[in-house]
Amino acid sequence: MRSFLVVGFIALIVGSLVLFAQAPQRGAAGGDSKTPAFWSAKAMADLGAQASTRVSADTHMAGVQLVPSASMIYRNGDSGSEVHEKQADFIFVREGEGAIVVGGKLIGGKTARADEIRGDSIEGGTRYAVAAGDSIYIPANVPHQFFVENGKHFVINMVKITPQP
Repeated sequence: MRSFLVVGFIALIVGSLVLFAQAPQRGAAGGDSKTPAFWSAKAMADLGAQASTRVSADTHMAGVQLVPSASMIYRNGDSGSEVHEKQADFIFVREGEGAIVVGGKLIGGKTARADEIRGDSIEGGTRYAVAAGDSIYIPANVPHQFFVENGKHFVINMVKITPQP
């Protein structure tokens, strides 16, 4: 009986180590996984459909974090303006249509959290009409704002990038 318990205990330890070794590993400070991740087109469509059911009435959006530096966002209305002081946004439009204003002057800006300023609108800037299949890069420290007409929506994948010097 004792040897059965010892063997069982060893099997439990070895099994735990194997599972731990196969689990996705995070980088320093909860960073992105060190192992590959895959989402099929159907899985992304399902995530978008799920997000559409929980859109905030205040922000007109719902998001899903894919990894710490990348998200899928469903938006059905305009956003406030924003500036990310140290990170750039690389945006891929998956479905729908809208517009993104980039540049200009942030109006009513207040620090929302470290390295991020949120405002009410943008004065000036360039308006880009976006639709499924389009991509846009927004450099760090550049104001931007999202627009979606009533009755429409868009779904984007957004990747946060630390710009290279």
